[in-house]
This record gives sequence, structure tokens and C-alpha cells, in this order.
Amino acid sequence: MIEVENSIVDAIYSKVQEVSNKSKEEIGEIKLEEPPSLNMGDYSTNISFRLAKVLKKPPKVIAEELVVMLNSEGMPSYIKEIKALNGYINFFLDYSLYSREGVKKIVNEKNNFGRGKYKGKKIILEHTSANPNGPLHIGHSRNAVIGDSLKNILEFAGYDVETHYYVNDMGRQEAIVVFGLDRFGIDKDKKPDHAIGEIYVNANNLLNKDPQLEEEILNIMKEYEESLEKNQDSDIVKKFQWAVNYALSGFKETLNNLNIKHDKFIWESEYVRNGMVKEVIKKLMETNKVVKEDVYKLDLSDFGIEKKLVLARLNGTSLYSTRDIAYHIDKMTNCDIGINVLGADHKLTAQMVNASLKLLNYNTPKVIFYEFISLPEGSMSTRRGRYISMDELFEESKRRAIEEVKKRGITKDEKEIQEIAHKIAVGAIRYNIVRISPEKPMVFRWEEALDFEKVGCPVIQYAHARCSRVLENALKKNNINMDNKDFEKLFNYELKEQEKTLIKTLLKFPKILEKSAEYLKPQTLANYMLDVAQAFNSFYGNCPVLREKNENILYSRLRIVESTKIIIENGLGVLGIDCPGRM
Repeated sequence: MIEVENSIVDAIYSKVQEVSNKSKEEIGEIKLEEPPSLNMGDYSTNISFRLAKVLKKPPKVIAEELVVMLNSEGMPSYIKEIKALNGYINFFLDYSLYSREGVKKIVNEKNNFGRGKYKGKKIILEHTSANPNGPLHIGHSRNAVIGDSLKNILEFAGYDVETHYYVNDMGRQEAIVVFGLDRFGIDKDKKPDHAIGEIYVNANNLLNKDPQLEEEILNIMKEYEESLEKNQDSDIVKKFQWAVNYALSGFKETLNNLNIKHDKFIWESEYVRNGMVKEVIKKLMETNKVVKEDVYKLDLSDFGIEKKLVLARLNGTSLYSTRDIAYHIDKMTNCDIGINVLGADHKLTAQMVNASLKLLNYNTPKVIFYEFISLPEGSMSTRRGRYISMDELFEESKRRAIEEVKKRGITKDEKEIQEIAHKIAVGAIRYNIVRISPEKPMVFRWEEALDFEKVGCPVIQYAHARCSRVLENALKKNNINMDNKDFEKLFNYELKEQEKTLIKTLLKFPKILEKSAEYLKPQTLANYMLDVAQAFNSFYGNCPVLREKNENILYSRLRIVESTKIIIENGLGVLGIDCPGRM
């Protein structure tokens, strides 16, 4: 529990200040580590080694003196014993009291356990933002899953979070879609985004055969932008709007399958329509950092960026970069914190946008870059029609999950099979993606995603299902009433090591959530959830629950099971994953 750790650190600070006459700032951060074995204690600090030069004493002597001081007064009631060991100071928990109070807190707070206090700060988080010219593919899934998981984590931590999907409706790619729709029409029997993707591929093939048609694409782009500047609801505007909305309807269906929803879809064309793009260009021109070459370019060398940012074409049409700056100005003036989730290939663009914002004295967003998911088939290309779509990924995941559910004989009811498989499939995709640090390249492997034994989300979901089964049997077979909230007599026995480890792991949840939010690392929470499942499996295998004859131990262990169930529901829920309940 955070309170215990903070109390220990405060007590150490107090005694260190006493012996060193140093302020907290001079002492620096005091970190608590967890020894490799519970026999060595629950927490440990190396502060004595840092004080050796200041006090001109060996760390071993300093540690022994501090232990005497700490034992004399000021330690929280959860601390049973403090020992000095080779210069380290080790703290041992009173697990009867610690477990009783910790489990009581989890059970009473339920889905609010670990929830942070309201921060009073608004975050705008942009993620996914794929071009509406074809289906979302497996590469986009990493952006979407990281972004949505972060949204949930930050909300749980106490922030007001608004998610944006920034719709690129003005680029050359969308002009090609509009061009293709006029020539080929649309196959309405296909899912909308897949039908648009087919149009895009066919149109590109036509352009490759007849490069002279490229002039028509430029004219479409120019006509669209001119209509927007005049705020006209012309035919070309209607064509773009229809094409984009049609693709987005397919995107929303795909994302919804993975429990992902955006609060707002922000169209970049709005910044041309409302005049913000022209205003941005005007303001940047006034900085005297714009040079006229074959196009207008912004010199960002003052920010250590050698490449110039292209702002506008000489024919007056704007570029994605300028519209992006306008969007970010709008975004950053309407939030306290901005966060963007972007592919690693957007690093330079993001640096340029942030430098431009600084040049105009605006706040800049934090950016989380992710590496792409590699595939055996090679690199992906929407233009060539070579990709694995998120729809295909989900369908394959669900197909495999259905096979597993039937093989395990969980249920014979077809509707229930579908429901359980759906939750397993979503968990397999989301968890397998989010558990890997974004900056690391990853290969999506089915044997890991749907692993029921070691690293996959099914391991965690199965631990939850096992908790549910134990609690159901406690009520049905043992007639035990879990509504009784008398916790005072629990844990009045010497806990086994597996019980201690699991309880300590469960009570880390608030701190893990806090760290995940503070450092914007959803993988911290994801990997912790696997630790919870593994600690529970070890507890389940070594500590009999329903077969236990001692009433105090039986009730205590049932409360541990109940607490585990709550933490798994909370943690996976924050990661956008449901628990099937039966597996």
C-alpha cells in the first residue's frame, strides 16, 4: 500500500535529518526496494551507503544506528520488525494487520479501489487518426490500443480525458478516393472502409497506368479547398464528406469490436473553413522565419531542426503541416495537457509541429511514439492493397478463441460460447499489444496472444474465472455468506508465503496505476496484471481454500480470493478488457 511505503520513507527522512543535519532536498530521494525473498524483509533501503561520505562512517554502522532510532519511535503499525543487514535497512510487515486492513479496503471500495483523486486537469488525447482511404490495419491497432488504454488509465487516475480522432480529409489520398468513386462507384455489399479501400487501390492502379490523370487529382484538391475557404456546401464538398463519413462508419465498427470509442472526430478541413489555417500562416510569416523557395518553408534551425517545414504551395493551397499546427493550437488552448500517440515514422513531423507551436508561444503536447508491428508478409501498403486489417485480426482471434472454448468444454450453449470467445479475443489482441513497451518493435504471435498458461491475457482472465468459481462454490456448497463485513477476526494465523506475496501484490494496484498514469506507460499496468494472476495461481496451488477446516483461515482465504477478483476486474477493465467469468 502506498500509505505504508510513504510512512516508512517519512520515518527514514526524519531520522536521517536528525543524524546528518541535512534537508530533504540535500538528502535526495529515498527509494524503497523489495528484497528478492520475504525472508530478507518486505522493503529495503540503501540510504546508509549514501550517508557514508557525509557521516564518515561505514554503511554497516550507520544502518545499525538508524535501526535503533527507527525502532524507538515513529514507525507505522504495519511494521513488525526492522533489521540492519550488511549496510541495508530491511523492514518486515506485520502481515496479520497488513492483510486485514488491506483486504478490508479492497473489498469495501470494490471498483473504486486504486482510483485517484480528481486532479482538476483536462487532457486531450489524440490517437489512431488513420487516413480514411482503406480499412484500419494491424499497424493501426497498436496506436488505437495504446491510446485507448492510456485514456482509461488517466481517467481512473483522476484526470478529465477527451479523446480525439484527427480526420485527414484534405490530403491527396482522399482526393484519390473521390476521384475513384466517380469512376468505379462503390460496392455497398462490402464493409464501408473495405469498399473505400478497394476504390483507393483501383484508382491508384489507374493513375499508375495514366500519369496524366495526376492533374485531375490536383484540381480536385484545389477545388475542395477553395470551396471550404468560401464556406460553400458545393458538390465537391459533399463528395468528400460522403466518402470520409462512409469510411469512418467502418472504422467505428472495427474499433467498437475492441471496446474503443473516441469522444470527438475532428476534421482537418474545419481549420480551413474557419480561417485558422490562413491565420497560422500569417502569424508564422510575421516571425521572419519563412522563406520562399519552390514553396513557402519555415526555418526551424533555432530549435535544432535542419529540415525546413513546408507551409503552403505557391498556388495558395495549404498543406497537412499547416492544418496540423492549426489543430494543435486549437487543441492546446482547450486543455491543460495534450497527448499524441504517433508512429515512430512521425518523429520529425511531431518535432516540427512542436517547434512551430513554441515559435508562436503555445504549449506543446507530449508525444508517445510506437514502433510498428512487423508481419511475415513484409511491409504494409494501403495503396497497393497489401495489409492485414484489424477486422481480419479480430475475426482470426475470435475463431481461435471459439475453438479453445469448445475444446475446454466450458459450455455447450452457442450464444454463451460466442460471448466468452468475444471477450477472450478482445483480451488477446489488446493485452498482447499493450504489454510491450511502445518503443520496442513487436511481432504479433498467436501462440502468445491466446496463451492460457504463461503470458497471454487468457492467463489473467482464467485466474478471474477461477476466483468466481471458488466464490460461487463457497455460497452454493459451503453456504458461506460473503456479505458479512466483519473483518476484525481475519488473518489471526501465520500466513503462508504465497498468501503474503499475493496480498502484497494486490495492494500495489494503486501505486501501479499511479505510475502508469504519471509516466504514460500502460505496459506497467499490463505486466502487473500478469503478476497478479501468477501470484494467485501460486496461492491457489499451495493454500487450500474450500477444503480448509479452520474457519478463520477459510474466511481469510476467501477474502483473498474476493480481493483478487476485484483487482483483476479493475485492472483489466482499465485496459479495456472484459472478464468472461467462465473459462
